[in-house]
Amino acid sequence: MNREKFVELLKARKLSEEQISESIETVEKMERYLSEKESCIDTTTTDQVAEYLSELMRKKENTIPNLIALTRIFYIHERNDIYIHFLKVLGGLGVIDNIKRRMIKYAGKEITDEIFDHLEEPPLGTNFKKMPEFTQTLMKRVEEKLPPEQFEHIFAGNNHGLSEEAMKSEKERYEKAESLDVYLKDRHDRKVGELQHHADTGKVWFEQQITQDIVDFVKSNQEILSAVRKDDKLYVTKIPYEAHSYLHAEDERFKRYFACHCPFARESILDGKEVSANWCYCSAGFAKFPFEQILGRELKVKLLESPLKGDMVCRFEIDISKEV
Repeated sequence: MNREKFVELLKARKLSEEQISESIETVEKMERYLSEKESCIDTTTTDQVAEYLSELMRKKENTIPNLIALTRIFYIHERNDIYIHFLKVLGGLGVIDNIKRRMIKYAGKEITDEIFDHLEEPPLGTNFKKMPEFTQTLMKRVEEKLPPEQFEHIFAGNNHGLSEEAMKSEKERYEKAESLDVYLKDRHDRKVGELQHHADTGKVWFEQQITQDIVDFVKSNQEILSAVRKDDKLYVTKIPYEAHSYLHAEDERFKRYFACHCPFARESILDGKEVSANWCYCSAGFAKFPFEQILGRELKVKLLESPLKGDMVCRFEIDISKEV
């Protein structure tokens, strides 16, 4: 372990001395495990890490602080492949709890309890291939008990817990722009510039290693990382989750798999037992959130395309004509 750089990072994140000690202990436990496998932080594989996560789950040590500590040590050691793996593991945090809260609010506690009865959310660190089992059962119950308009609205909330505070600068840019169209073009140009910086420096962008072909791909389509307005509708296409692999995939099923962002569903594309595409209204909520913040009102969104129903991209239509 590069202890010096690790502690420096933890202090920069304003962790207490106790939290720093706990983080170091967490990493040392993993190092001992890897040593038994004749491996270490610099040589381990994603398969070994997945095995270790299973061990943590067995011991009920798969806590958020523990996983964040492990994520950070791989970041420090520039093991981008393992760092990205941990980001994927942490990617679904809070989503199910937020959906449940919205369901209670808009459908009632009684029916929410019925839907989630004996339905246990996959523990943190669960093998990705096992995640869709939960989602398939959840969506089957949701579609049986709730009308489409209701569950679409429930799922299309801010279930990823995106920060309203982080959107204040975007709202200011929008308010200063000559028009919404000008703002959308500027937003896209800035996002392309951000990707170019990550491609040039090799720094991980969210859960992706950015290459020049990804930058060029995003640059060619303003719907990606921004939107295109047509009358009173915005059209948004999500950047593929593993964009480099997506761009070079020849098999359509793998292309759909590389497009999908969702840890609760994407593995179902490969086994041919896709989770219902209505689950993607959760992603739709993520897509419309920035525009709700700059416009200052809740917006209605429609799922147009999804890898879960055979399409090559995730694409949404956002109605900006009126409030929901």
